[in-house]
Amino acid sequence: MGRIVAVTNLKGGIGKTTTVVHVGAGLALKGARVLIIDVDAQGNLAMALGVRPRRTLYEALVDGAPIASCAVSARPNLDIVAADESLLTAQPTIARRPDWPRVLEQALRPVRNEYDFIFIDCGGSLTVLNLNALTAASEVLVPTTVEPFSVRGLEMLIQQIARVKGSSRSLRAVIPTMYDPRRRQSLELLEQLQASYGALLASPIRVNVRLSEASSVGKTIYEYDPRSRGAIDYAQLVELLSERWAFSPPAQAPQKPVAAPAEPASPAPPEPIVAPVSPAPVSPSAAAAQAADPPVVSGAGHLLSSSCPNCGGPLSRATVAGYRVAYCNHCRYRRQELASGRR
Repeated sequence: MGRIVAVTNLKGGIGKTTTVVHVGAGLALKGARVLIIDVDAQGNLAMALGVRPRRTLYEALVDGAPIASCAVSARPNLDIVAADESLLTAQPTIARRPDWPRVLEQALRPVRNEYDFIFIDCGGSLTVLNLNALTAASEVLVPTTVEPFSVRGLEMLIQQIARVKGSSRSLRAVIPTMYDPRRRQSLELLEQLQASYGALLASPIRVNVRLSEASSVGKTIYEYDPRSRGAIDYAQLVELLSERWAFSPPAQAPQKPVAAPAEPASPAPPEPIVAPVSPAPVSPSAAAAQAADPPVVSGAGHLLSSSCPNCGGPLSRATVAGYRVAYCNHCRYRRQELASGRR
């Protein structure tokens, strides 16, 4: 069965919808079958993907329509069940049902085997629908801005998750968003989050105006600007979650052999070589600042180094959303290049 993942926080405007869109789209690019569901009456999820479905979650929860009939294809491998202001009137209706906490869970049962991942975009408060989302979810992602009030509110949120789920074991990642490495306060708060949540803390999503621009025109950041910081940061988050969920892309069909050319082909141009960087010990704050603005290598070359130039640890490698990425899980160093070569 597919994983049902609630993306939630008690605060609004901290990147929940952006995270659902780009984690879902990134996994779809890797070959996963993904369904994203909006339980917020503002309906931002459909706008962010540029779709206008005729049916919404209201029909599934109140009128009893099959949720598959309310889903539309937003991208290859990526379906969406949208929301609109009708959900405001749905909540009192659902609240009168004796099984009100499990209405969404029951609606998702027929389609759970059809998808690898089902992401639920929650609103910014503990409404009836958000409690339904937490009840239905097997796992929870928590985006949070790297700001004092947001960081302090995380403890309350995790307590609420534990009340609904029985424990906080369903929490899979805390995702720092709108991170500005130029601010000393951001560096200090990121270190505080690292100390509090350890391995649950994902690499930060840096401040990037291209993310909001992409949403305003109904595109993912991978479509709008695949070279931007937002694209790189979300691609790395997709790879991290893929590892935690042990998801591997489906095997591709073998390609037919190509006949050899009649004349010898011209020699391929030499691959560009990335100059090695001498390792040097750095403080956690300095390492975070360096990781916040990594050098970009474009072209068809390979990332040659096998160890991190910052801390000397092993580099992990991934190919996500059109990039080859090498990154260090210890000091957050990263480097990437376009997998498709020069543009």
